[in-house]
Amino acid sequence: MKTLAEMTQSEFKQLMKSYFAPIKKRQKLSEMEIRNIAEKLNDKIDIPLMRETKEEKILIKIVLKIDNFLYDNLPNEFYDLLRSVEDGIDDEEAKRLINRLSILANDKIDIPYIPEKWEGIALRFIIGIIINAARQKWNINMANEAANTIVVPEDDNVSETSLKNMILV
Repeated sequence: MKTLAEMTQSEFKQLMKSYFAPIKKRQKLSEMEIRNIAEKLNDKIDIPLMRETKEEKILIKIVLKIDNFLYDNLPNEFYDLLRSVEDGIDDEEAKRLINRLSILANDKIDIPYIPEKWEGIALRFIIGIIINAARQKWNINMANEAANTIVVPEDDNVSETSLKNMILV
């Protein structure tokens, strides 16, 4: 990747265009990644009074909502780490980001059609998958495959041990 000094004017304009993308173009996860995360989320929460087909559609919307939130709060380049096994963040940074982004997401995102407890679980779980995928020696496919082993804390006060349990091994 080029430094700012090495960027051409058109490369800089593309960077700005990406940053200010309209809502419809803001997702950074692929369609398959969104579906896979929604399927894993379906194992963690149950939306009351919904048939499975409607529930799956709602879960996809929840994943999209969180993906858009992350687009607003992380550099776009962070998503490059999701698809790279060589580059990535360390475990301590992953724990910090899961905690910080979960708190911020809970303040900014409201999903009124699911109970608050499940909303917190959904937020932490999806953020957990994405942050784990950005770790060194991990990628989005590996994180999604191991997602069922993520232990999502259910209370608002997340301890260091709870965060450690969200880091995939």
